[in-house]
Amino acid sequence: MLIAITAYFIATAVIGIAQLFQMETIWPGLSFLLAGPLAFWAGSSLKLAVFAPMPRLRWIGFLMAALLTTVGTLATLATGTHFDAYGQDMPGFAWAIAGIIAGILGTKRRVYLSVPEASEK
Repeated sequence: MLIAITAYFIATAVIGIAQLFQMETIWPGLSFLLAGPLAFWAGSSLKLAVFAPMPRLRWIGFLMAALLTTVGTLATLATGTHFDAYGQDMPGFAWAIAGIIAGILGTKRRVYLSVPEASEK
């Protein structure tokens, strides 16, 4: 999975930097460079939240995933970011979805230690 993660981040950098130089404004390129890592972190926090040992940690992970996804997606939608994928014009939020998938697949399941509840003390 390390190769897929590396390829995702290299593609994000190449496409984002290319958009910085090709577009009339710099906002689409910057939003693409912002949305890539945010979407990856959203997918990663989503996977970690699923395997969290306590419900409170799960909710924090789900909220982080939702916040990061929302910010990354809104950044691409607000600036009208799009990219060319094998001859198809794709909207920027499609790259955010790809980042979420890369984050889910690229994050290892963590084994948490047993955390005692407050009532067991």
